[in-house]
Amino acid sequence: MKFNTPPLSPPTELRTRLCEGIELIGEVKFTEVMRVETKISGKVLSESGSLVVSEKGYVQAVIEAGFVEIFGTVEGTITAKYKVQIRSGGRVTGDIYTPDLNIEHGAFFDGKCHMTV
Repeated sequence: MKFNTPPLSPPTELRTRLCEGIELIGEVKFTEVMRVETKISGKVLSESGSLVVSEKGYVQAVIEAGFVEIFGTVEGTITAKYKVQIRSGGRVTGDIYTPDLNIEHGAFFDGKCHMTV
């Protein structure tokens, strides 16, 4: 049996920032850290990078990443290799697949969580 050994911490160097006024429809791929402050529909993919959905961010997509941190709104399936954090004020509607899930007081989650190894 092979286990995913998480890195000591998620990537921190911001390489991509999608700001207000942009709307992306389709497939977005990134490598390090991507911060979303706008609307994305479709797929958001990264092998082991960190996706941060800001307070103004709205993602309606299938998400696959190493780490996912949500301050805004996500509708769709999230698969995180290492960890998902739903921060206070964050909203997630959809299923989550991850070995580590943290939901802060004041966050909203409507879906199923599947703990993976």
